[in-house]
Amino acid sequence: MASRRGPSSHLAGPLAACVPEACAPTPMRSWCALLLTLALLLALASLLAAAPPARAVEAFPGYGWGYSSNEDGPSLVLGSTETTEDFVVLLSCSNRDKTSEMTVYVDIEGAKVGQPVIIELAAGATKVSVKGTTTTDEMSGFIFAEAKTFPVKPVIAVLNERGPVTVKIGKTATVLPEPDRATELAKFAKDCRLD
Repeated sequence: MASRRGPSSHLAGPLAACVPEACAPTPMRSWCALLLTLALLLALASLLAAAPPARAVEAFPGYGWGYSSNEDGPSLVLGSTETTEDFVVLLSCSNRDKTSEMTVYVDIEGAKVGQPVIIELAAGATKVSVKGTTTTDEMSGFIFAEAKTFPVKPVIAVLNERGPVTVKIGKTATVLPEPDRATELAKFAKDCRLD
């Protein structure tokens, strides 16, 4: 059997049969394909650049979810396993004072101290927004968010979803890891008597 020779003969194997003679590369088609590929890569790069930066789970080595309780009520924290002073998220529930508090301790891009912010938590289709304000501490210089006296059950519902939870404040997005969250959250939810 004679071998087939022609414009598509540079392709080997089963792919050679799939390329019609009309689609065979020519210098003009090669330049068009190169320009189209370049345009698609530039479009993809611009989309990725426009996406908000997210701190991935790897950004928090040595951190974990923890639960604690005192006479005021329970607290849930994503923080350092070595010190209680280094954390990313702190959610507390004061049953005695009937207040809830949440601190998201990440440096908020472009924020000023005392500015009202919306703290958005999302996991899959479950989302909640909490009104807060920005504040700072002199030690880190971070401008971070705090919220006080808000319905805590919707926040618990988002944190109870499977998978990572994204916390977004303005342009700053932080991805909270899943490992151990459900276990510690269950303890917090059981002891928090607020809505």
